[in-house]
Amino acid sequence: MKENTFDVPAYKFFVLKTNDNRRTHNIDYYNSLISMSTPTPSDITLIPFENVDGLEIAEIRDLIGTNEVFVFGSLYYERWSNGNKYIDNIANIKPIYLSKEYLDNRKDKTIDKVCEEYMEDNYRASSDSTRRMYRCFFERYQDKNYEKTLDRVRKLAFRGIRK
Repeated sequence: MKENTFDVPAYKFFVLKTNDNRRTHNIDYYNSLISMSTPTPSDITLIPFENVDGLEIAEIRDLIGTNEVFVFGSLYYERWSNGNKYIDNIANIKPIYLSKEYLDNRKDKTIDKVCEEYMEDNYRASSDSTRRMYRCFFERYQDKNYEKTLDRVRKLAFRGIRK
């Protein structure tokens, strides 16, 4: 890995689109979908975060056809067969379930800002591997540079601690 970066190329971020034509789902439903050994395109569509970055919550909801949004970071690998690309394995999944109620209070914000807020609020309580993925998100989508992300992480490490 390159020095002085939190942006790990192996980490990919997605928005999960269900293909069941229902507007509302709960976190258990999403967890069952991503835990399937091989979800098929008829079950879900994985939308790379780059394709939705900067869209407002209403635009995301229209795009994926649900009231809630399920964003996740993961490690994954692809394979090619007969000219088609398949995602064979998604591992180390770090889900961010943004419920209808959570999004209703943030409907004028963009998806990247909502994810940023969620990650900042949950940073200290998260595992080391989840924090590592959050740092990658911060640098890749928000800060665009290591020094700004490092400053953010230092502040988050002490957020809520009284002197």
